[in-house]
Amino acid sequence: MKGKRQKIYSLSVAGVLLIFLLASAYTTWNRLDPEYTCAQCHEIAPSHALWAGSAHAGVQCIQCHGTALSNGFHSLKEKSRMVWVHVFGDKYNDDIHLTETQVLELSQRCIECHQSEYAGWLSSGHAVNYEEIFMDSLHNTMEKPYWDCFRCHGMFYDGDIHTLMSLSGESPQEWTIRDERQKSRATMPCLACHQIHTENPVSDRYISMSDTTGKTIRHPSTAHYIRADKEYLRSDHLTRVKIIDDSLIVNSATDNNTLLCMQCHSPNFQRHAGSEDDRTPTGVHEGISCTSCHKPHSNDTRESCAQCHSSLTAEQVDAVYANPHGYKTLHNISK
Repeated sequence: MKGKRQKIYSLSVAGVLLIFLLASAYTTWNRLDPEYTCAQCHEIAPSHALWAGSAHAGVQCIQCHGTALSNGFHSLKEKSRMVWVHVFGDKYNDDIHLTETQVLELSQRCIECHQSEYAGWLSSGHAVNYEEIFMDSLHNTMEKPYWDCFRCHGMFYDGDIHTLMSLSGESPQEWTIRDERQKSRATMPCLACHQIHTENPVSDRYISMSDTTGKTIRHPSTAHYIRADKEYLRSDHLTRVKIIDDSLIVNSATDNNTLLCMQCHSPNFQRHAGSEDDRTPTGVHEGISCTSCHKPHSNDTRESCAQCHSSLTAEQVDAVYANPHGYKTLHNISK
């Protein structure tokens, strides 16, 4: 009997030591430079190379990606599946993409460092959820939801429009979102406009592609996620949209953020200024960048008028802001 107890005791001690050693080894693995751990695998090496030359180079992988134990059984199951696919699955680099759930979880980690940006986004029109977009009865009356809606609203959604919604019936009031949990999810999270792994040293200033001074180039921090290709295109590589006001070509801004905005805030197929979701400024504001008036994350414009029109009173700014043709009033006041 005594020998049996001694054996059980020895096995218990050995088990505790084994668990301790495994936990220590796993913790050490997560803390080491990924060049000698994760990046040894060909799937991770390109992302590591981009991360090493980015503004996030001082941020450890686990601060964004978490560990197998950071989110309880959910993360353990997820990491175990990744290891299984890596060892036994037939996968290629192009097959590795974040699911929408993972994108939203990652966005929550962005908030830990970018709290002011998050607060701005939360107060903006870009913080809308699936219910606000796809259950808008007024918009649905004019246009029935279809696959291209995801190009701007739900770039990371894993299904199609029929996976998301039941569109049976003629009336928009009959249409519903199938999954109740999907209703409150953000359609435009941080990663819709920001590519995390992108070569972008934080110490160098941004210089546009047209700059010929030969100075160090810092790439823009924004990029457009193309749902169809599941790839990012850096905002300064985006094509300028040709917009027509009556028969004249609008002289629109060409800075990287304006090019990014115009991917979703674009005109109709005839490229008429002000059609569809186009917000390109015309008249006295023609050629002005979006971010000259809109704060990058909150999109607020209330303080922008005074930057160029310092003589305006608060009451005049409010009057201009509330008037759809306020730019004409602003032009007359500024004379």
